[in-house]
This record gives sequence, structure tokens and C-alpha cells, in this order.
Amino acid sequence: MGLFSNKSPFDAVTKISVFPTISAVVLRKDDRLVVFNPRYLLGKHGTGTDQIASKFMNLRTATQLLELIDRNISASALQGQKVELKEINFGEPVGFDALVKLPLDLVDRLKTEDVRGNEINVIPTDRGKVPQTSLLNIILVPFDPKYGDGVDNLFKAKYGNFMKFENFKFVYAIVTIYPGKFAPPMTDRNWWREHALLREI
Repeated sequence: MGLFSNKSPFDAVTKISVFPTISAVVLRKDDRLVVFNPRYLLGKHGTGTDQIASKFMNLRTATQLLELIDRNISASALQGQKVELKEINFGEPVGFDALVKLPLDLVDRLKTEDVRGNEINVIPTDRGKVPQTSLLNIILVPFDPKYGDGVDNLFKAKYGNFMKFENFKFVYAIVTIYPGKFAPPMTDRNWWREHALLREI
């Protein structure tokens, strides 16, 4: 590397590192890393999932998901303990928004269903009646090796000790990415008491 070279030592790491044995992807954004599991994220909000949730339109593959994430996360946004990129407006539909705020007369009167381990208000809705949305949310938290399925070790094996996760300024894991209005975690019972998800029937 020449004295006046603009190359960063982080350039030794490719922009995209894929670890298929654990269905993990590591996306490099300058001196920061974003880790995600396409199978998990598409299983929650991708096209074709049966889960009750806001869902993307025509998002079926890990490659499509990677392009969406890469396009909407900048290195400058990756700082702090938790990164919430809320209601990014695409200007055109990206999915279906199944979230609704309940009128006061319906609070505590709807049937709840188990949605990923949480009792959530659910409203049966005719197929094709869940509204489209142009909004997108991406939620990231600092990477925790306990939940990484060994991706940090596979990364170190690929790039050597000089490019471990610890060498990067920030390393985040995407916990969810979904279309529609922003919602807090389902464990926020007070908030979810006043909101519901639309389930197509």
C-alpha cells in the first residue's frame, strides 16, 4: 500500500460475505458490518409466508433481500446501541401493511392470537383487502455472538485474525425488516393492546 493510497485496511473484506451452512450474510459498510439471516427474515415478512404480519411484495430470494438492505442502510446510520430506520418512504408500494390502530371501543374486546410467542389482537380480513404501503422499517442491534450461530468464527476463518469482528467499528445484526408503519417489539403490551394485525382469510 503506497504512502498516499486511499485504500482502507477494511477493503480486504469483500462487500458481501456469504456463509450458506448457517444461512448467514455479512454486509460490509466501510468499517462497519451488518449480519443477517435471509431465511429468518423472509420467513417473518417475505412473500409467501403464512405468518400474521405486514408482508413484502415480490420479495422471495436472499439476493432480493440483500439488495434491499444494501440500498437502505448507510455506514453513517450504523452507530449507537440500537439502530431503528423507521418508515423509509420508497414513493411506491413495497408491501402490505397489516398494522392498524384500534378505535377505543374495540380495545380489550378483540380475540387475540399467538403471534411469534405473543398474544396479539388479530382482525380477520378478506383476501386482497390488506392495504399496500410504500414504507419500510429496518431494526438492528449490536451483534451478540450467543445468537450468531458461529458466523463470527466463520468470518475470522475466512479473513484471518487481522479482520475479526472485533476489528470493525460497529457490528450489527438485523433483527427485523418489514414494510408499513413502525411498531415496537411485540413484548410492548401497552402499545399492542391498542393495535391489531390484519390476517387474510
